[in-house]
Amino acid sequence: MNKQIFEHIYSGLADDEVKTLSLFLAGNKYEQIAQSMKWDTSNVGKKLKAIATKFNLPKNHSSFREFLFETFSKYQSNLVHPQLRADYGFKTNKIILPGRPEKPDSPFYIERYRIKRCSIESECYEKIEDPGSLVRIKAPKQMGKTSLLRRIQAKANNNKYIPIYLRFDSLIEPENISNINNFLKAFNKNIKSRFTDSPSWKIWDNHNAKISCTQEFEALLYHLEQEVVLLLDEVDEIFNYPEISKDFFAMLRSWYEESNNLEIWENLRMIIAYSTEYHGKLNIYQSPFNVGLPIELKEFTLEQVTQLAYLHQLESEIVAPLMSMVGGHPYLIRLGLYKMSQDELTITELLKYAPTESGIYQEHLSRHLETILEKTNIKAVFHKILQSNSPVRLPNKNRELHQLEAMGLITIKGDDAEPRCQLYRQYFQERLG
Repeated sequence: MNKQIFEHIYSGLADDEVKTLSLFLAGNKYEQIAQSMKWDTSNVGKKLKAIATKFNLPKNHSSFREFLFETFSKYQSNLVHPQLRADYGFKTNKIILPGRPEKPDSPFYIERYRIKRCSIESECYEKIEDPGSLVRIKAPKQMGKTSLLRRIQAKANNNKYIPIYLRFDSLIEPENISNINNFLKAFNKNIKSRFTDSPSWKIWDNHNAKISCTQEFEALLYHLEQEVVLLLDEVDEIFNYPEISKDFFAMLRSWYEESNNLEIWENLRMIIAYSTEYHGKLNIYQSPFNVGLPIELKEFTLEQVTQLAYLHQLESEIVAPLMSMVGGHPYLIRLGLYKMSQDELTITELLKYAPTESGIYQEHLSRHLETILEKTNIKAVFHKILQSNSPVRLPNKNRELHQLEAMGLITIKGDDAEPRCQLYRQYFQERLG
């Protein structure tokens, strides 16, 4: 079961079933539930088992009570009394320091929604089943792109597809970025090295690198005779090399279009993840950024942060003050919850020291500060945004604004920009003033 199915079943429960569940999950005894519902005590267990059956209770499950606690602890944890989660062992999920992508089975992974009743994850899973499909995932750094890619990769494995994951920062080496020929050679070599029995290179034409790379990949598709999901992470790493990015993205677009002409290319499904819009010159008919399924990862909502707080065994009272400081930024939220769950600090201490050098976000903030100080053009634009208490419009500064957006430091709504959260405003105002 996933969250989409859970919510569909939950929304279809009758009013008396919802009330019964709420009383049960809150820790009430059968006698108390029966008294509140005006039932005979012997009927309570039957009612709860019938509800559990609606949630697809496995036939071999030892306890429908435990099943309900487990299911709701995962998808609607705010309804389950903390002591019950502890009694049934749901406190045993190891809380790991955030900073790395969440594993596909992580209980701390939070699904997000673009449309009602269908999570972004479900949209991506469905899309990779379409022949020749393409998905574009956009979000600033540390917003969850790689975690989502890992889940799509796991789904591809379950579908018996062949996933190929590639981070573009691994391709940014002096020799590779000297020209498009070297870059595509490195790109092609990186992919083919995953398959020890892949066909040997044909004669590579250094003057027609896109053609050579396309021929190599087509030969690989014929060799594999299976659906391939190509997951390209952090592709904006090559945005700063316009001559390379122009030709590379034109090639990806041609691969996408080729599925309309040659059946073998239907086996390719592409997932492209990036932090900001491509701001180079690229003909719309040669761009992969205006086709396929667009996905933009937003910040966590109040409900989602509350769910995370419960998973960290924290009370919901800390959610509003934490979000007042860091918004719904996934990494900042997770780090704050982790530190509080480990009894390293209280919400009061977190808020007091968050925008300082002794706060828990010091490493995160200082790394951004170092980058900004190295780039005077970005520093000047960010300083103007910080000076204003309202969103700022800065014409002719699109490149700098998009760089700040990619870093996750600002949000852009229409033509206006503002700091992403109070943490950034307070910390950088103090140091860039």
